[in-house]
Amino acid sequence: MTDAELQQARPGRFRLARDGFRHWRRTRPFWGGLLTGLAGLEIFGTTQMSLAGLSFQTGPTGFLSWLIPAILVTCGLLMWFKPQHRALYAVVAAVTALFSLIGVNLGGFFFGLILGIVGSALGYAWTPEPAPAVGRAEPEDDATTRESTGEGRGGSPDAARDGSPDEATTRRDRAAGPDPDRPAPGAGPAPSGSSRPSSTS
Repeated sequence: MTDAELQQARPGRFRLARDGFRHWRRTRPFWGGLLTGLAGLEIFGTTQMSLAGLSFQTGPTGFLSWLIPAILVTCGLLMWFKPQHRALYAVVAAVTALFSLIGVNLGGFFFGLILGIVGSALGYAWTPEPAPAVGRAEPEDDATTRESTGEGRGGSPDAARDGSPDEATTRRDRAAGPDPDRPAPGAGPAPSGSSRPSSTS
C-alpha cells in the first residue's frame, strides 16, 4: 500500500473503533461502573500513602484495605460485562462504599466514599435503550383494491369513476332476462283500460 492509501485507511479504522466503542458504552452502565472502579482504586491508594506521616489501616493486619477496594473494582467491572445484573452489583457496591467509611481511612478520606455512592447510583438507575420498533405494513387485499378501483369487475378505473356500466354488468343483465315491468323495445304503448267501447247503432 502506498502512503496515501495508508493515510486514508487510518481515519477509517479510527472512526470504526470510535463508533464501536460508543455502541459498547451505550449498551451498559459505563459511567456507573467507571466511578465504582475508581472509588476502589482511590480507597486502595489512600492505604498506601500517609497524611503527615500518619496512615490509617483497620482490620486484622490491614485486610480490609485490600478487600474493600477489590469488591468495588469487581462490582464496577461486572456492571460493564454483566449489565443485566447491574442492580445487584450496584447495591453491593453502595454497601461496601458505606462500610469503607469506618473500614478504611474514612472511605478514602471521603473521596472514595463519594465516588462509590455516585457510581452505584448511576449503575442502579441505568436502563437500556429501547429497541426501535420496526413497523411492517400489512399488504392490502388485492381483490379489495381491484374492486375499489373498478378493475375487479372487469372494467377500467375510469369507467368506475365515471359511473358508466362496464361489460361485466351488461352481460349480467342479459343473462338475467328481460324485465317484465319494462316494455320491450319497439312495442307501442300498452292499451289503456279506460278506453271507451265503440258505439253500435
